[in-house]
Amino acid sequence: MSTIFKTLQNLGGGNAARIHVNLDRKERIGSILLGGTLLAAAFGRARSPSRWLLFGLGAGLLVRGATGHSAIYEQLGIDRRDQRQRDGVPGNQGLWIAHTVEVACPAPELYQFWRSVDQLPRILRHVESVQPVDEWHSHWVARGPLGPALEWDAEIINERENELIAWQSVHGATLKNAGTVRFDALSPNLTRVRVCLELQPVGGTALLTLARLFGTDPQRELEDDLERFRDFAERELTPASHSLN
Repeated sequence: MSTIFKTLQNLGGGNAARIHVNLDRKERIGSILLGGTLLAAAFGRARSPSRWLLFGLGAGLLVRGATGHSAIYEQLGIDRRDQRQRDGVPGNQGLWIAHTVEVACPAPELYQFWRSVDQLPRILRHVESVQPVDEWHSHWVARGPLGPALEWDAEIINERENELIAWQSVHGATLKNAGTVRFDALSPNLTRVRVCLELQPVGGTALLTLARLFGTDPQRELEDDLERFRDFAERELTPASHSLN
């Protein structure tokens, strides 16, 4: 299999060496095998309208396996080469949502707020409580508009002070999820905040579970939460607001 990796990398002009590898060996092999299967199916459907779709999917999976790089994982701050046990969202199979806001507040203040996970229910409407377990782990309870609460445990898997926090659900979560929040300091008092989430309910009621938690539009819920966060941060977290307290 290592020979296949090298061959595909050479076909790609060697660019894989300059790409951050964030897939483990098992997922790379799976991508290559599935990509090859899809390409073989495409060659067998010369007159089918689905032929080019299969070609595209197969080629994409081959590149993914050869380079060991997932763009979605990069956005989420996930590195699958870390072998600690956790669930997250396997194989980019979940619902992907993201939103960006610019906040008139220093990046360190915003980072510290998000790092204090028990504060997050103040700005995430569907989150009822977050209880820290230790420095890296926390227990989440979320209640949406349509039904009982959902609970899961999460782990911070990557962080860069004042720049990035990435988390992922641990094994056994009812709602497998992964996410990242990035803080890009545009100036000392202006920060671009980008939140990316990937969600996958367990079992055969995925749409119902997401509707219970987020209503009919998870993307809109995230946008509303971040607008609420911007208003809160500019009111409560700026240096000027500290001087009033």
